[in-house]
Amino acid sequence: MTDMNLKGFAKADAGMRSCADLLLVASSAQLAAVEGGAGAQAFPGLLTYASSADEPVPADLLAAARVVVVEVDPGSPASLDRLRAIGRDYPDLPRIAAIAETTIALVQTLVREGVSDVIVLPLQIEELLDVTLRALAHSRARSGAVRLAPQLAVVRSIGGCGATSIATHVAAHLAAIRPHAAPVALVDLDLQAGSIAEFLGTSGTGTLSDLLAAGSRLDEELLRAVARKADDHLVVFASPDDIQPLEAVDTDRLLQLLTLIRQNYSAVVVDVPTDWTNWAVSVLSASDLILMVVELNVKSLRQAKRRLDLLAQIGVERDRVVLVINRAERRMFKAIDTSDVSETLHREVIGTVSLEGQDLASAQAQGVLAHRLSRKSKFSADVAAIAEAVAKRIGYEAR
Repeated sequence: MTDMNLKGFAKADAGMRSCADLLLVASSAQLAAVEGGAGAQAFPGLLTYASSADEPVPADLLAAARVVVVEVDPGSPASLDRLRAIGRDYPDLPRIAAIAETTIALVQTLVREGVSDVIVLPLQIEELLDVTLRALAHSRARSGAVRLAPQLAVVRSIGGCGATSIATHVAAHLAAIRPHAAPVALVDLDLQAGSIAEFLGTSGTGTLSDLLAAGSRLDEELLRAVARKADDHLVVFASPDDIQPLEAVDTDRLLQLLTLIRQNYSAVVVDVPTDWTNWAVSVLSASDLILMVVELNVKSLRQAKRRLDLLAQIGVERDRVVLVINRAERRMFKAIDTSDVSETLHREVIGTVSLEGQDLASAQAQGVLAHRLSRKSKFSADVAAIAEAVAKRIGYEAR
């Protein structure tokens, strides 16, 4: 019977650990070089299991590991079967194959089997530490991608159609749907004329410029420092104080920032500027739902069609774009009807906002939301219904 050899380095840390950073499964000869090598004591959370190349690995060890390195004998079908079995039974556990000699064909086979990395025997503690850190980083990135909050992008058919007001109030109503969840984040990407922070009377000095310029210093702490509280469970990431050249925005850095925001808030609403740049189109492509605000006039509908055509050209699915008609007058006779919009633009109209009176203007002048100023606000009631429809589309219903 093969002797099981479990060894935990960094004994002082062992009592605080509920799992191993790395489980190393290899022959006794290979393990001896690691356990007696220089630098072994600096590798916390290492567990070793001595076995032949085809012996099954105990389930309790695999369940406790965050990464597993397995010695593989390419000439032994049983050894390859063991590697496959670990991947089948523990699909979220990163696997690293340790082999004596590599060939392109063998590495391709192992990659097809889903291994995270390949290292060459004999084992070296420095290389083990490197591949473990790399595998953990990939695992965290993969997990983070799964947990991204839904992102709604609000776009305008033409400037001045009221998209910012609708984005602001939809975000607030989404926040009210899940009052016990993390706050909703409202991102003002109108870098040259953004005014959401002023409309909502937020305080603070941080803006998106601080986050985009942070580089490697961008983290959750800086994110929280820049976020401005606007309402219960609603924060705003304000547009820059000075006018920013639109072409100066780095697309990758902006998408990285939005990903970090989505990892830390329960939902994200992005107010997209009138001028569509490459980075703005990339933001739209990455959004779960795009809400386009139109008005019942020829100019607005013509521009809406042009923008919808562009979204179709870049591969945005038709059902990811919905329409809201703003400032709709309740008249019996009018040139363009609500039903005409859906038929003309071939997109669903999920809501109509009545032509607002003074409620919205008064609320914005005072730095508050319309429903805070007047509970009978027709504008707020219309937008609340739109928020409910949006919540169903992005999977953000009350829990």
